[in-house]
Amino acid sequence: MGKIKFSAKGKPTVSAVDQDILSHALVVASHGRHFVARGDDGKLWQLFGKGKRREVAVGDEVSIRPSGDEQAWVEEILPRRNLVYRSDALKSKLFAANLDQVLLVLAISPPYSTELLGRTLVACQHAGVPLHVVFNKVDLFDDVQEAMAEFTEELNAWTRGECPIHFVSLTEAPHDAQAHMLSLLEHKRTLILGQSGMGKSTLINLLIPEARASTNEISMALNAGKHTTTHTQMHVGDAGLELIDSPGFQAFGLFHLSEDELLDAFPDIAKPGLRCRFANCQHLREPDCAVKLALGTTELSAARFELFLLLREELRSGQGYA
Repeated sequence: MGKIKFSAKGKPTVSAVDQDILSHALVVASHGRHFVARGDDGKLWQLFGKGKRREVAVGDEVSIRPSGDEQAWVEEILPRRNLVYRSDALKSKLFAANLDQVLLVLAISPPYSTELLGRTLVACQHAGVPLHVVFNKVDLFDDVQEAMAEFTEELNAWTRGECPIHFVSLTEAPHDAQAHMLSLLEHKRTLILGQSGMGKSTLINLLIPEARASTNEISMALNAGKHTTTHTQMHVGDAGLELIDSPGFQAFGLFHLSEDELLDAFPDIAKPGLRCRFANCQHLREPDCAVKLALGTTELSAARFELFLLLREELRSGQGYA
């Protein structure tokens, strides 16, 4: 049995709990190096870890060893199905683990980044997680149908048509958006990504009205106050809805990829690359480069080729995005 310890004021700081019993829990929030997990009985635990056991992500299943009424140590991170994260040369930012899909929220205002879309797609392909794109604020278009066709063409050029695109107006047509998104998200665990101002929080609150109360509960468990806006958190709703909200970001480093893994995410470059004259062709100024010949055709878009060269140079120079 665990021993009761007392503070200088004589108050117990650790309860008499059985510290030899391991419990199963799901990590539901992270804030820097602090984490919250929900036990199978619904109880929230503030987690602490050492070494590799600090590297937990929302969505991880863990074995924990209680050290008090509300605190526990991470004893083991159970095997993951997948993990989506970004990294620079010095550190990694873990988004979430054990996902069914990722949702990238874009909008016409503020202007979205096609490069960010491309980077997110590469990260999802590397993790083996399907990506969906939600284009919000369609009410701002003068001609909705024409704009949707235009943006579909642009986005498909970046994703090679591999990512379903969903057009919604979360504020002007919330009921339609809610019905459409529920059909996509129910009974699945979904990581929601996007730049600030695109509508991530609006989407979550529309689908799970209790999300604000849940955020307050988690913030209190983290001892971070009721207005924490920088932590990653899982919100649970009806019909098996699990939405993981992550802070808005402006960059998506992929320093954790090898060059071979990067090339695997660009089959439109890898395939014509097999026809190059030189086996080690860099696709820059070499003669008879099949990749350069494919540029401008339906086989390879200039935008994706430029992104590939940019990411490859980042890996080689050791300068990723924070």
